[in-house]
Amino acid sequence: MLDTTIMNIALPAIQKGIEVDYNRLSWALNIYTIIFATCTIPLSKFGDTFGKNKTYIVGLVLFGLGSLFSGFATTFVYLIIGRIFSSLGASILLPLGNAIGLSTWNIKDRIKIVAILGLTQGGAAAIGPTLGGVITDFFGWHWIFLMNIPIVIIGIFLSGISLNFNKDIKLKEKIDWVGSLISMLSLYFLTLNLIKLKDWGIQDPKTIMCFLISIVLISLFIFVERTVKHPMIDLNLFKVKDFSASAIVALLAQFFYIGVVVVIPSFLTNVDHKTELEAALILLPMSSTVFVFGGLGSLVINKLGPRLLVLVGMISILLSYILIVMNGATNSTWLSMALLILGIGFGVITGPINVLAASNFSGSLLTSSQSVISVVRQIGSVLGVSVFLSMMSSNLKVLRIINLTKLNHAYLSIYNIWIPVLILLLPVMFSFPTKKKYLVRK
Repeated sequence: MLDTTIMNIALPAIQKGIEVDYNRLSWALNIYTIIFATCTIPLSKFGDTFGKNKTYIVGLVLFGLGSLFSGFATTFVYLIIGRIFSSLGASILLPLGNAIGLSTWNIKDRIKIVAILGLTQGGAAAIGPTLGGVITDFFGWHWIFLMNIPIVIIGIFLSGISLNFNKDIKLKEKIDWVGSLISMLSLYFLTLNLIKLKDWGIQDPKTIMCFLISIVLISLFIFVERTVKHPMIDLNLFKVKDFSASAIVALLAQFFYIGVVVVIPSFLTNVDHKTELEAALILLPMSSTVFVFGGLGSLVINKLGPRLLVLVGMISILLSYILIVMNGATNSTWLSMALLILGIGFGVITGPINVLAASNFSGSLLTSSQSVISVVRQIGSVLGVSVFLSMMSSNLKVLRIINLTKLNHAYLSIYNIWIPVLILLLPVMFSFPTKKKYLVRK
């Protein structure tokens, strides 16, 4: 999860280091996003077929190779190769790591491990920009990748002594190659469309064509999965109301959170004239609250119920947007308060989502639930980046910046439209149950 957010703030340094224009360099981010979105579901399913433990080690090796290539890259090509390997590794590690961790604990203690996983993954993703700024400033951009190497080595060592490879459970199911191919193609066109929306525009024929292709492929995927004997994803997963609601809210929360994360650092550096490191440190309180409240949300779900938690979380996100619009452009205290509240809201939502996406399933359904939620969150992130950056770019062009006030407005007025949207979305939170004990679903 750290690798998904740590690179962004180091892009200017990487651009200078390998002497490449920003448009080409952005593909170091895009290729990671596209591969992660397209490969997570099929690769996690391969883990069920060939054994989760062995496949997990393969993921660690791929991620380590990717970090080596990226860390020692002197050209754009080597950086891209590294990002491809890293993304393939992450596509395996995230869903299978969750599934292995959850399946090895007694079911009554599952919420505890969900809280631990939520703390580590949420904290890692949230602290990525800050850590990336510190490492780039003091050690150079190469080390945002090379720091992964000792982590991978430790991971392989600990996996070797703690995982039982001789009793690695393998499901006797044929691989759904057709479903895998269709899902990868559909997610490829969907993700590519979201990434390029800012450049193409919503009315561009390429945008419309990619959207139509992705819709047709998704429809075909659903048809195939309903007819094959061993589907890649058991569609009964979506008949579970808790899971379906969790997937929707996970996408929304990721969208609104990333919408701030991608715009505010640019606002701080271009308008407030902060350095990358200073901007990263301003985001640190938000990152910290995501870390803390994500774990707390998981632990108290059986006492407070998911409905209250996701409702409080969404209201907090709404309040943070209101604060940004009201005075965030001219008052740094208000902006800091808004970021802090956003971190609390996103963390509070993340906790129950992690529990609902994991504690009700076992076996292949558990693996599928983790891979689907991972992809949904990734799509939410890509959608957030695409929509909010497109709105910001449009504002900058329309206003034809002539003074600081208009520059402030160009960046932060994009949040105006989302306040009524967030208000309208609040009733969706009532689809969650009030209180419930979360047991495994056979």
